[in-house]
Amino acid sequence: MPPLYEMDDYDVCMTEAEGTYCIADFDLFSRSRSPLMHLIQQYSAYTKKHYNHTQIHRGLCVTRTCKDYLENFNKTMALNATLGPCLNETIWKNYGIEAKLSTIQYCKRKDDKKVIGYGTFAIIGVYGLVLLLNMIGTFYETILSKDENRTGNKYLLAFSLKRNWKRLVAPSGKGSDERLNKLKALNGLRSMTMVCIIFSHTALTLAFTYIENPLYFEKAYDDPFKQILFNGILVTMTFFVMSGFLLVYNFLIHAESHEITWVDFPKGVLLRWIRLTPTYALLIGTIGCIVPYFGDGPLWQLTVTSESDACRNKWWTNILYINNYMYSDSNCMPQSWYLAADTQLFCFSLLVLVIARTPRSRKIATWLMFLMSIVITASITYYQKLDATVIQTPESYRNLYSMNPTFKAVYIPGHTNLSSYVLGFIAALLTYKWHNEKKDFSKYRSYLWAYWLVFPAGVLIILSGGFFYIDGLEPSQLFKTIYATFYKIVFQILVTIIMVGCFFKYDNVYRVICEWRGFTWMGRISYSAFLVHTLFQRCLLGIQMKPIYVSDFYVSVLLHSSIFTSYLLGVSLYLFVESPVAGLVKAILTPTRRKTEQENNK
Repeated sequence: MPPLYEMDDYDVCMTEAEGTYCIADFDLFSRSRSPLMHLIQQYSAYTKKHYNHTQIHRGLCVTRTCKDYLENFNKTMALNATLGPCLNETIWKNYGIEAKLSTIQYCKRKDDKKVIGYGTFAIIGVYGLVLLLNMIGTFYETILSKDENRTGNKYLLAFSLKRNWKRLVAPSGKGSDERLNKLKALNGLRSMTMVCIIFSHTALTLAFTYIENPLYFEKAYDDPFKQILFNGILVTMTFFVMSGFLLVYNFLIHAESHEITWVDFPKGVLLRWIRLTPTYALLIGTIGCIVPYFGDGPLWQLTVTSESDACRNKWWTNILYINNYMYSDSNCMPQSWYLAADTQLFCFSLLVLVIARTPRSRKIATWLMFLMSIVITASITYYQKLDATVIQTPESYRNLYSMNPTFKAVYIPGHTNLSSYVLGFIAALLTYKWHNEKKDFSKYRSYLWAYWLVFPAGVLIILSGGFFYIDGLEPSQLFKTIYATFYKIVFQILVTIIMVGCFFKYDNVYRVICEWRGFTWMGRISYSAFLVHTLFQRCLLGIQMKPIYVSDFYVSVLLHSSIFTSYLLGVSLYLFVESPVAGLVKAILTPTRRKTEQENNK
């Protein structure tokens, strides 16, 4: 078959006068009976495991490869009339079939200039302001530390790098409430989940770009180890469980010393928005206005500039956290669908907590939410005739799921992820109750063997998704609906069991791993690492000059470099932006000592 991807030499093309380089798609066809064309069509018809080889993708130096087809060498050359016949000659000569132009993705000319807009200067100015504030805050604390009797200005101290660094590396388990100190395992779960997400996105970005051996991905479906990757979307849902847990547990502790009113709902939503958005907005602005100038290459516009354009045009959907309901073929930070869904579930759950103020009403509300989550997932899957899980087809990878109905209707919306959030709800209610009762789990040590089987059982559930990749098997819609409804619930119940077991020191295997000191700082910068991890991957692939030969070793190298770069940038983002914002919010909400003393005197 003709190679799925091929690229002319970009550097040589750009050294020529009037050099023009185009990324385009071509459809293969045959006017007469062709065994090869029939083979290509049959092979491509198996969309579950194969790319669409009836459409090939090319990077062409028009002024070199298609020189004989150009009417003239000027900026108004008719590319639509040139590229089709140009490639068709090569395909016909080598394979005896024909090719016609389908889409010109974009063309780059030697004399194209990147114009720096006002937005770029604005984002540079924001970075300058952030750097200045951190320098002032750090210098201020350095001077202040010489006088032990001065408390200092808490707003300036929020920008102290010295203080924020101490906060980052401080050991977990030190706080005002002893019950919160028992949740150290969350840092480990958060860190390991983040690494798994980086792993999955590493494979996704490789399948999204031009590769020399697409057969690597097509054969991967028959590799049991790689089935963990294809069905590993379950791991992302662990974030929903932890988020729901922390919301409810912190709310219950807050309710012990504060009267719950309707004001708590808008206040809680606003605080969450303020905590997440400054760092998030800075990354959106960076991708939209700064990153396009980082590099250049034949695929730079495909992997980098396309996202920058989306961030400039659709930034408001991200800032309002509704982008998961507006997912298309052009998205700003596609991975941020999770932030939108989690924020939507946070707002809904907080409203439920404000309404249900008694233990009995909370239990009723929790079970109603759980039943509602089952009905929602089941009805959408059944009536829209969706897949049981997101089938990771090669073409879905290539278009970032923009044409995958199951991904858009079940995987990324907030309401279809309610079940995972509610399980965090239930875990928090039970943990709060058992902590207050000082429940002793040591008397259940005889069941440790069952507890240790929880992790292998979770792996088996992930692998069970491979059932839907079996050749020639097409389960009934009813079976798909049942699986789609309960597989996330069962998997997250297992995660919840491990999580709660660690909180109560039930074993010394899972708990020791999750409470490892190294996970403490990694967990604290998980949010920043989540925001930046695809940035490095996209830029790396954007500067490639030829299709990449993918192998297990290459994926491993890209994965480790992605993890290192993501956490390195995440530390910087945490120290300079995320932690200072959290410190500012705390400074604003915490009354000054003088004000507190006056209130106590009254």
